[in-house]
Amino acid sequence: MEIIKIILPVILVSLVAIFTINIVKKKSNNDSAKEKEKEENFMSEGMAIGMCLGTAVGIAFDKDNLAIGMSIGMLLGMVVGMNYKK
Repeated sequence: MEIIKIILPVILVSLVAIFTINIVKKKSNNDSAKEKEKEENFMSEGMAIGMCLGTAVGIAFDKDNLAIGMSIGMLLGMVVGMNYKK
């Protein structure tokens, strides 16, 4: 059980990094008029990814830290997402 607590966050971070790179590559290639009218940063994507990572870290440390990990992960993901332009 302890090995899962160690490996789970590493696997999740790896998958999210690969997923994020693919999204950014697809979004940078699409330059249609509809894409330009939408929001100009990745805030919502960052929030979702941050919540997933915060949940994984909260579970890895202890189940009592789940809410704190999720909220801090969401905040950090939102900040990172706001800094990347579409």
